[in-house]
Amino acid sequence: MRRRLARIILRSLVGLLLSGCATLPSSGPSAAAIDAAAVETVSRPQDVLPFRIIDVSMSTLPTEATQAHRFPVAFREQGLRTADEVIDAGDQLDIRLWEVAEDGLFATAGRRETLLSLAVSNSGTISAPYAGTITARGLTTQGLRALLLDRYRGQAVEPEITVSLVQTQSRSTAVLGAVGTPGRVVIPPGGIRLLDLIAQAGGTPHAAWETTVTVRRGTTSATVALADILRHASNDIVVLPRDVVSVAHIPRRFAVYGGVRRPGNIEIPLETPHLAYLLAETGGLDDGVAQAKSVFVFRPAQGTASGDTVRALAFRFDFSVPDAFLLAGLFVLEPTDIVYVTSAQAADFQRFVALVLSPIVGTAAQVGN
Repeated sequence: MRRRLARIILRSLVGLLLSGCATLPSSGPSAAAIDAAAVETVSRPQDVLPFRIIDVSMSTLPTEATQAHRFPVAFREQGLRTADEVIDAGDQLDIRLWEVAEDGLFATAGRRETLLSLAVSNSGTISAPYAGTITARGLTTQGLRALLLDRYRGQAVEPEITVSLVQTQSRSTAVLGAVGTPGRVVIPPGGIRLLDLIAQAGGTPHAAWETTVTVRRGTTSATVALADILRHASNDIVVLPRDVVSVAHIPRRFAVYGGVRRPGNIEIPLETPHLAYLLAETGGLDDGVAQAKSVFVFRPAQGTASGDTVRALAFRFDFSVPDAFLLAGLFVLEPTDIVYVTSAQAADFQRFVALVLSPIVGTAAQVGN
């Protein structure tokens, strides 16, 4: 009876051995599969994205991209306002009038100063007592003062007039997104620059290299990283009324797959991220799975020549040699990079032993006992 049971178990084991490699879960393609894909893509470009493998050394180490994004020229050429501001619809005006005599048009005994608070209508006009309807839109405060003096001449007793703009809707802009106090901000009469505007809105609590600033002006909009605005003074543009400024926080994460201890989207809190730091954040290479000679960083190719079928680059590191760690510390990552650590040749069989063979052998031993 025991011999017959042993033969049944043996036949089951053989069948599982033959089918185990096909059904065993895998952590990803092997290094040989990636090499084969890189070769075969020339004849089958429609099946696999064509890429070129580059073995990383000091001579092939890619240089760090230093090109910074900038706002359009029209945005950067806008200067601070030097002319007097003009009155527009919705503005609130304070008009102060003094008269020499106490029995003037407005003055009374003991009160020679009169304050008129007037709002500019949607049609751009104001209605002042004894002056009638005046078109204020488009005038400066000094221009409106001269017009009022002319209207009150012969009515008020040697009047003196001042006009001040105390509140305006036409000089405001909207600041949205990841700032301390989003909302509408009134632009000073002389104008305001972008960094001052963000500071006035409460600033942003996030790192500059993880923050983008979008400025929409009319039908044109542009987005620049806050780090590039801080680094290049020309990006600290003058904000105009009715501009819309949107601040966004975009955490910088890098995808890591394959034979590492903690694969996933890993966030790096550094302005200049490098591969060594990223692999350390994943817990390093998994000794039981990773093939140290084949750690790849996939990156879309930039500025490929006309007719070049290569769409991406695969930078390969050999961590079986010590200088790979130094090279990984010098390899600056880009936001589009994908890191893949290939599995060792024996990793699939080891997983098969752990997941399939060991439980069955244990069960057979229990049956025999």
